[in-house]
Amino acid sequence: MIPAGTNIYLDADATRIKGFLESNDRESERLRHNAFRLIVEAMNDQESREITSAEDLRCLPLTLWILRRIGEPILTSRVLNHARDLLEGFLMSRTIASEFVPDYARRYGVTMEYDEMTGLYMVRAGEFVNLTSRLSGYKYRLIYQSMRHGTVYCDREVAAKIVREAFVRKLSSIFNGLSDEESYSITAPVSDNIDEIIDIFQKSGIKKSIDLGEVDATLFPPCIKEYITQMRDGVNLPHMARFTLVSFLHKIGMNNEGIIGLFKTAPDFNERMTTYQVNHVTGEISSTEYSPPKCTVLRSNHLCYWGEDPICHRDWLKHPLQYYTYKKRKKSGELPLNKAKKS
Repeated sequence: MIPAGTNIYLDADATRIKGFLESNDRESERLRHNAFRLIVEAMNDQESREITSAEDLRCLPLTLWILRRIGEPILTSRVLNHARDLLEGFLMSRTIASEFVPDYARRYGVTMEYDEMTGLYMVRAGEFVNLTSRLSGYKYRLIYQSMRHGTVYCDREVAAKIVREAFVRKLSSIFNGLSDEESYSITAPVSDNIDEIIDIFQKSGIKKSIDLGEVDATLFPPCIKEYITQMRDGVNLPHMARFTLVSFLHKIGMNNEGIIGLFKTAPDFNERMTTYQVNHVTGEISSTEYSPPKCTVLRSNHLCYWGEDPICHRDWLKHPLQYYTYKKRKKSGELPLNKAKKS
C-alpha cells in the first residue's frame, strides 16, 4: 500500500475539478496554487522550486484542465515531463521504501512485484519492452536484462524509469480525453490566472518556428525529420536521438548557435546544459568531434523511422549521413548510387 500523503490521484472528473476551483477551503487553494506553480516552473530553468514532492503533484488533474484550455502542445509536454521527472526522483529517493515502488507501478497500469530476496523488481517482458521503447541506453534493452519465464528482473533505477514512463502515458491519455469546449467553462473561475500564464509563455520564446538556416531539410533521412517533428510538437527526445540530431546537423554544416536554437522548442530545454552538450558533441570544448550513430544502432534503440523510404532499404545504406550525401548528389545531378556506396 502506498504511504499516506504520497499518493498521486489522477482523477480529472470535471465536476470534481470545478469544485476545487470554486471552493475557498485551504486544500482547494493549495491545489490551485500548485497547479499554476507547476506550469510556471516547467517553463523556466530556475533551481529553486516549490513543487518538489509527490504530494505536490496531487494538483495534476487540475493542471491538465488548465493546459487543455491553454492549448499549447509544447507547454503541455514540458509540464508532463517535469511531473514525470519529479515522480522518478521521488521513487529513487529514500522517502519511499523499495517495496512501495510496485504500488505506484500498478496504479499507473504496470504489473510489477518486488523480490525481497534479490532486491530486484519483476516486470512482464511485454510491458518492459513497451515502456522502455523510448529510453536510450543499453540497460533498457531486454537483451541485457535477467529474465526467467517471461518475467524481467530489474534494479530500482530501471523500475523507476518504467513507472515514470507509465505515469506520463497515463497523464497523456487523461489529457487527450479532456474536452476543449468544457475546459473553458470548468476553468472560468481562474481565467485571469490562465491569461497570465499564456502571457508568460508567449514572452518566454519557447514557442517558435524551427529555422534550419541554409541546411536543406528536404534531404534529411526519415529519422532526422522525425526527431525535428517530435521536438516541434513538444516531445521530449531520448538522449541518443538528441545526440544523433546534434552530430548530424553539425556534420552537414549547421553552426552551433543554430543547433542550440533548434532545441529551444524541446519540452525540457535548458540553455546552459544544451550549450554545453552541443559544444561537447561538436568538438568545441572536447578533443573529439562526434559522428551520428549507424543505422543499426538507431534501430536497436527504437530510433529508426525508415518506413517505406526506398533509400533506407538499400543494402549499401549504413548511416544517416550516407542518406544525406546520396540525396545531395542526386539533387546536384551527379551519378548518386556508385558514389554513395563509397561514403
